[in-house]
Amino acid sequence: MVGVPMSDDPSDDTAAADGRDRAGRQQQIRRAREVLSDAGWLFDDFVNNEMRKVLVSQPEERDQREEAWRRARVATEMKAGLENLIESYQADARLKERRERHRRI
Repeated sequence: MVGVPMSDDPSDDTAAADGRDRAGRQQQIRRAREVLSDAGWLFDDFVNNEMRKVLVSQPEERDQREEAWRRARVATEMKAGLENLIESYQADARLKERRERHRRI
């Protein structure tokens, strides 16, 4: 049957799930690093361009100004989210390393 474990041992499921989660997270981190290293400048240029639109807009262009500001905010939050993802992963890796070192002592 599809989706039914072949073993009754719950530790088998947990170990397999942990391995998949770890591999998935590592791939996610690799992709985030690639995006930031290859296109991080693009986020910055996009935000600068949108903020320039906000600054030079006329008072009657309220809707366009708000839309440009919203796009700039979203791009800034996306970049910050990728950076936070990487920083969180690195902090977790350092914590795991310290714990393993203390176990050996």
